[in-house]
Amino acid sequence: IRFSMAMKIQEYGNKEIKNAIIKSFIEKDPKYFIPFLLSKNVFVEYWNKTKFYQIFKNEILNLEMKDGFREIKFEKQDWGYYDDYTKLNIYDNYHLNPRFTILFKDENEKLYLEFNPF
Repeated sequence: IRFSMAMKIQEYGNKEIKNAIIKSFIEKDPKYFIPFLLSKNVFVEYWNKTKFYQIFKNEILNLEMKDGFREIKFEKQDWGYYDDYTKLNIYDNYHLNPRFTILFKDENEKLYLEFNPF
């Protein structure tokens, strides 16, 4: 997908952006997140927003949740470079470990998004 420059870019609050990611997973609809990703206050690490969206989309569409969602929760990230990040973990009813994790860093009205490095 290519993001059109004709799209009106808005600025969303960090809570709205986090809720949009959760809704995208619950509804298995990554396109819902596009306007939030394009928000002026959202930044992605290592990749541009188009590449970030492609990975995000693939993760959502390929994610298999055995027996549905068990829990979606924010947890403190507590290692190395990512100490100041919070992670959103999505669990199913079968596995003990999260099925998906995305990292968030709130900093001065800016929201940085990152995937776990492994």
